This record gives sequence, structure tokens and C-alpha cells, in this order.
Amino acid sequence: MTQGAQQRPAADLRDRLDVIAQCGRFGWSFDRRDWPALAEVFAEQVVIGPPDEPHTLTRAELVDACAAQVAGVSSTEHRLSDHLVMVNRSAGTASCTAQYQVWHSRAGAWPDARLENAGHYRFDLRATPAGWRITRLVATPTWRSGDPAILTTPSAPAAPAQAQDAQSVARRFLGAISDRDLATAFACLAEDVVLDTPFAPPGSPRRLDGADAVRRRYTGVVTALRSIDLPVVRTEAFADPQWALIEYTGKMVQPNGKDYTNHYYGMFQVVDGKIKVLRELYDTYRFAAQVSAADRQALCQVSLGRA
Repeated sequence: MTQGAQQRPAADLRDRLDVIAQCGRFGWSFDRRDWPALAEVFAEQVVIGPPDEPHTLTRAELVDACAAQVAGVSSTEHRLSDHLVMVNRSAGTASCTAQYQVWHSRAGAWPDARLENAGHYRFDLRATPAGWRITRLVATPTWRSGDPAILTTPSAPAAPAQAQDAQSVARRFLGAISDRDLATAFACLAEDVVLDTPFAPPGSPRRLDGADAVRRRYTGVVTALRSIDLPVVRTEAFADPQWALIEYTGKMVQPNGKDYTNHYYGMFQVVDGKIKVLRELYDTYRFAAQVSAADRQALCQVSLGRA
């Protein structure tokens, strides 16, 4: 047997184990409500639903749907077993079918405060530089026991809207900027919004007050850049439900055709579904290394509506 032939089974086994581990992370992250970790198991776009009724969600939308599904219960537990894995290494794709049992429980005066579901999941995955990512998820139930009302009936008065929406509004704003959908982005802004960039380099505004100023800034930047992409890395909630921390990457092509990439942290205050404060922190040394002084000045003028 040649060395290549010996290596292929080892590589296949490694892929199979990685696929099983990634599917396991789905259940583990879901149960712990670690929504940033759950987002990492998915590709940017995920197909869900049965073959005759498929629909596509962004991974942010899917994670939000998962969070909403269990908002009314105290705990959730997934158990996955009997993984049947198929790997196509040449195509960079894989599938995994696994039996599941999922328990939901809820504290409170319920006749039956538990719900148990069983069936099987079908996961489709794609190989990426960061590892395997789930591109399709289909759940086929076989039986259920308990009271399904625990998933739909609130156990306590609903939290204020901003407690549920701070992270999703921030994600919606960044996604709309990436899509150059300024109408959607600007609909996320309060009229008295403040854009605060305390470490902006010389020549760039460190604070903009009011929606008009912020709209001019983003209109100018989006118009000037050849492309812009702001993929979210993770999100975190603060003890104050009006605030969310969003970690994201900036991937852009400048007007001169040169690439610009950087790492950003956005602190968003969201009140009544509108962004009142956006405090943006980023590596200014990296910015200065990739954007010339002349281009910084030009972008600053564009963002202020002076170009």
C-alpha cells in the first residue's frame, strides 16, 4: 500500500470526527444559550425546512429564531446519537444524520412543565478554511411527549423591547450597511443618535450628533468605497439590556482599489428599537498603515458631505 493510500483513510476519519464534533457543538451551544458560539457552527446562509418547503436564513436570523424558540423555558437539553456521516473530500461537502432527543423544562405552576421531542436531524456541511460549517439543517420529528404550550406561553411579563432587540438591531444595521441598503440601516437610527469614535485618527471626526450627520457619514462612505462587508464575529449582552457589544470585521475595497481590513468593536445603545449611541473602536494603527493620509482626508470629506 502506498503512503498516499495510507493517509487517505486517516484523513477521512479525521473529517468524519470533525463533522460529528461540529454537529455536537450545535446542541451544546443551543442548550447553554451561547448564541455567539452557536452562530459559529453555521455557514453565512443556512437552508432549513423539509425538501418540499425549504427556505434560507442568514446565520444571524437562524440564531435569533433559536433564541426565540426557547425564550419561555428554563432549560433545554439535546442528546444526539447514531451519527451516520458521508464525506465527499473532493467536493468539500459532508452530511450527517443523527437521532435526537430534546428536553425542554420550565419552572412554574404547570400541570406538565416538560416537553420531550424525538426524531432525527439531517445536517449538510461545507468545508471552509475555518473548518466544517453547517449549510442545511432539517429536523424530522417522530414523537413528542409533554406540554408544547411551555414553548409559547410566557412564564413572566415580557421583557422590555430593548432587552430582546439590542443585539438584533445592531446586527440589522451592520448587515444593511454591508448590503448598501441605506434605507434599512437608517431606519435603525434614533433622530438624536450619537456616533462616537474616540480613537479616530487626526482629521477624522470623533463624534457626530444627530441622525442627519450620521446619515451623511455612512452615505458618503458607502458611496465612496468600491465594496464593504462587515461580518459579525460575536455579540455580547450587557447587564443593562439597552446595550450590546458587537465584534465585527471590516472588509473593504478603497476608492483606489486597495484592500482595507480591520477589527472593530461596536458598543450599541438601543432604545425602543432605535440606536441612540454607537461607540466604534478599532485598530487605528492598522487603519493608518492601509489608508494613506491623502485618502484618509478624502474619505473624511466625503463622510462629512463636503466632497
